[in-house]
Amino acid sequence: MTPRPLLLLVLLLAAPAQSAISHRPSAISVDSISVTHTFGEQMIFTLAAHSDAEITQATLLLRVGADSRTEVIGADLFPAPQIETQVTLDLQTQPIAPFADVFYSWRIADSSSETITTPEQTYLYEDNRFQWETVARGAVRAHWHSGDLAFGQSVADIGYESLNRASRLMDTSPPDQVDIYVYERLDDLQSGLRLGGRDWVAGHADPSLGVVLVNSYADTAALLELENTLAHELTHVLIYQIVQAGYDRMPVWLDEGIAVNSEPRPNAIFGDALTRAVETEAIIPLESLCGAFSIDSSRAILSYAESASLVRYIRDRWGPGAIRDLLTAYREGATCEGGLQRVLKVSFVELQTGWESDVLRASPLAAFLREAMPYVFVFGPVAVILAALLFAPKRKT
Repeated sequence: MTPRPLLLLVLLLAAPAQSAISHRPSAISVDSISVTHTFGEQMIFTLAAHSDAEITQATLLLRVGADSRTEVIGADLFPAPQIETQVTLDLQTQPIAPFADVFYSWRIADSSSETITTPEQTYLYEDNRFQWETVARGAVRAHWHSGDLAFGQSVADIGYESLNRASRLMDTSPPDQVDIYVYERLDDLQSGLRLGGRDWVAGHADPSLGVVLVNSYADTAALLELENTLAHELTHVLIYQIVQAGYDRMPVWLDEGIAVNSEPRPNAIFGDALTRAVETEAIIPLESLCGAFSIDSSRAILSYAESASLVRYIRDRWGPGAIRDLLTAYREGATCEGGLQRVLKVSFVELQTGWESDVLRASPLAAFLREAMPYVFVFGPVAVILAALLFAPKRKT
């Protein structure tokens, strides 16, 4: 046999062995993976694994909520064929938003250069200071820790109706799922937000998570107030759905102005705040409402009042489509004033001058008609039907 055929025969005989080596099962096996947390304090990721060779590395790959960034955290371990290790997150220095989904996997390597990455898993960072019950209606899932099923179903019904009403007003489809968590005590809601690195008063929406946190309880007056709160917070979720990545850059006055106008019952506090501001020449410049509102309560109330009035003014003067066009502009990266110039063809100063002239300093009758117009559109058809029934000629018998 010549050398060349002999070499070919050796290669052919070696090929199956090489193939078997390259396709042999991984020597690393995962025994267990778990996650636990104490709300606002720590979250512990635990891994147990073994291999034919010494395991030399275990790395946690971690994402939180809608954040696209993956955090890479190495676990401490002594190389050994069998290991159990953990990674602990300090939630006081690295807070996570309440009820955020935490996505994680482990990458494991041994001394023979074998590596595996476990499938990504999801863990809900729930406020486990309470035992939550859940009921759903449509896209809305209501969670509560105090009260009976009737109360929970009332929350789900109010959320369902509020979400659909806001969707119609904004001409957009509701999200696939929204979670509403109801705290009985305001202090518990506020402490939960603080522990999650947030702070607010009576309600809070995390639009990127599709989560709304509110304070309410099984009482007729409280449920009526909840209708306004949920309409407001769910509108933020819908706005995020339209604006997406541009949400954090869009003007706060537009975001809050749309949300206030979605509430089924007007808040008299806002009208009083505007009246006092006009009388004392204390109107906040529009440019100052592009960013976060003041933490001072009276100035914050005025900021909400101005925002709601501005949105109604834009809707009345330029039409409902102008609001949607503004949201589109901010989704595409426009600055606060740039969006106004692109859609309305006005500057900050021109918009504020027109708004103050046409609304704040208008005659009482004109101001009343402008403020009442959104409710005329909602309740006007009902009033016409009732009037027709009441005043229709009766048949003679």
